Amino acid sequence: MIHIIADSTFGVPKSFAESNGIKIVNLKLILDDKITEEGFEENYEEFYLRLKNSKSFPSTSQPSPEDFVDKINEVYAEDSEAEIIILTISQALSGTINSATLAVKEFEGKKIIAIDSAQAATCGRIMVEEIVDLIKAGKSFDEIVNKAIPVLKENLEIQFVPETMEYLKRGGRIGKLSATLASILKIKPVFSFKNGMISIKKKVLGIGKAISDMISLLPQKLKKLYVCYIYDETNVDTIKRKLEQSNIKYDGIVNVTPVFGSHVGIGAIGIASLQEYNI
Repeated sequence: MIHIIADSTFGVPKSFAESNGIKIVNLKLILDDKITEEGFEENYEEFYLRLKNSKSFPSTSQPSPEDFVDKINEVYAEDSEAEIIILTISQALSGTINSATLAVKEFEGKKIIAIDSAQAATCGRIMVEEIVDLIKAGKSFDEIVNKAIPVLKENLEIQFVPETMEYLKRGGRIGKLSATLASILKIKPVFSFKNGMISIKKKVLGIGKAISDMISLLPQKLKKLYVCYIYDETNVDTIKRKLEQSNIKYDGIVNVTPVFGSHVGIGAIGIASLQEYNI
């Protein structure tokens, strides 16, 4: 049987992970000298509250190879003939794939592979959900690894609009001058992360216009879409209303994981989407 191991940045719900035998390897966050495992969504509140009230910027710590080895052994303890797919956050954002790759080398002769998903946040969750469906549909390990995952990488995208540029500035993602000018002028950049690459799709005035532009940039044929927010749901109703006005259905509303969320900032809003695809 095919089993999935994913890192915590994917935001896979605990109930979904448990019902589908998915093992989760945690990244860690360090804020004001306190170390927190990312965990599941029910764990996010405490960290985001501390982040909101802190003047410090958090750092993150990728899992060790031993963390992945432990989860691999858990799978083999349950199914000695398991075929294992390990998925990690994009290498553009974290070195987690390196730890997973080192762990796989400990299991020579086994059908196991570590894959850089090339995704961030909720797009990783969508990839996992799609792979679970493919497993249930009877697709083989090789079909999923060699055909499905490359296609999914090309058709997944998350767009996001920060509420403030402060977090990106503190994290060194943009310059202090750029952040200050954007704040003064009320400019809202529409960021995109797709297949391991980040870009700015639009620069507009105001959150309402930014949300409209995010929606206008969506593919015509969608298979799945999640509304995303970071801790503060202030702008969720706006994006829901605009999607409904455009006759676009969404599959859920997701609080983004802290590893991604702490860099983009509390109050950000986004859309994670999967374009229809064929394998």
